[in-house]
Amino acid sequence: MNLFDLLANFWRVDEQQNFSGNETRLYFFLIHLANRSFWPEWIEYPNKRLAANTNISLEVLKSSRERLKDAGLLDYISGGGHRVKTKYQILAPKSDLKLSPYNIKTKDKKSNIDSYGKKKGFVHTGSDFD
Repeated sequence: MNLFDLLANFWRVDEQQNFSGNETRLYFFLIHLANRSFWPEWIEYPNKRLAANTNISLEVLKSSRERLKDAGLLDYISGGGHRVKTKYQILAPKSDLKLSPYNIKTKDKKSNIDSYGKKKGFVHTGSDFD
């Protein structure tokens, strides 16, 4: 799993799902835990500690992880009792995701060299005030 692919995938899904700050913080904290643990298949972490580290309540934690699961970003197995930790799995990006509807163009260096505003309709006189 490539970290950059996970990040790009998250933001692509976020454009469609409009995640809250709590959901975003939870996802990135789980990415941090996975990276710190050398990317195991499942990460075990207690709910109360996760809520404290992400600075959210247990109720918000549960709703946030459910929303991330529904979006296909992670899977989890809830820890059923005292001392039983919840298991989290970061899911690999799906290849059939829709691209963003935004058409983001990058600057073309060849068409922008030495134009000094000529292509924008300005009259170039060589003055510093053009």
